[in-house]
Amino acid sequence: MDSITLRGVSAQGTHGVLDFEHTQPQTFSVDATLFVDLSKAGASDDLADTVDYGQIAARIVRAIEGEHLDLIEALAARIADSILQTSAIRRVRVTVHKPEAPIKVPFSDVEVSIERSRVTEENTEGPELPQAPTTHRVIVAMGGNLNDPATAMRSAVVAMDGIPGNQIMGISPLYRTTPWGMEEGTPDFLNAVVELSTTMEPMDLLKALQMIEAAHGRSREVHWGSRPLDLDIIDFDGAVTNNPVLTLPHPRAWQRAFVLAPMLDLDPNAVLPGEHGGKVASLLEGCPDKDAVERISDDWILGNTGVSDETAGERS
Repeated sequence: MDSITLRGVSAQGTHGVLDFEHTQPQTFSVDATLFVDLSKAGASDDLADTVDYGQIAARIVRAIEGEHLDLIEALAARIADSILQTSAIRRVRVTVHKPEAPIKVPFSDVEVSIERSRVTEENTEGPELPQAPTTHRVIVAMGGNLNDPATAMRSAVVAMDGIPGNQIMGISPLYRTTPWGMEEGTPDFLNAVVELSTTMEPMDLLKALQMIEAAHGRSREVHWGSRPLDLDIIDFDGAVTNNPVLTLPHPRAWQRAFVLAPMLDLDPNAVLPGEHGGKVASLLEGCPDKDAVERISDDWILGNTGVSDETAGERS
């Protein structure tokens, strides 16, 4: 079986049996070998035919930074289970290093290695694992123009990432958008998009996003008005549906520069599905309001919005 190996993926976590290890972070490092058939990828040279090891590394970091575990054996199992959510991976070997372990004799490292397999008809050896839930790729657009929308959007990113089964995979730069078709004096909008990996189904995710909006004061009584936070599902696994509650892709995404521009930042080869879909770069080029959006910050998620203190409340 072919394999991909990641070595030295590290992050800070609070894992250990001693009291201080419940609260004081220490460094954990992980090596992971993914056993997968790479013959198709070798022939096609197409990323879709292999494993996105950047996504796997992000899962490892999230597992390390997750809830406290007493044993690194349990941490290794958590990491292995998260890796096996990718159906192409048939088997995984995980080694967790704890070089700062509180041992009173000289040592260089403590490591625990485990191996887990996905049970198939051809391979019934090894411990049986529960069926991994299907993981979906979702694009969510965020925006707002009341109070402090940048802070609300940062909070929404944390909230989305904290839902079980969700993981934020990409965050676009922040854009400022001139209101279109609204009363004169309407504050500018701030906009961004995120790429989300989720095991939720579309309607469940929609309800979760609406709860996040409501927590930030979003009222749905005025459909086109100003708002503190707006979260829209733009694309869900490329699905095309006409459900009046959740139409996919978002029916107006193809003509909204404040959606297309940040999507293009996340993926220069992005494609929007559906009747009006196509390459996002081409859709943006033909978008009538493309000059109404201004990229203002690449690291807004860290608190740098690119909006001055004097105008932040007034402009956003």
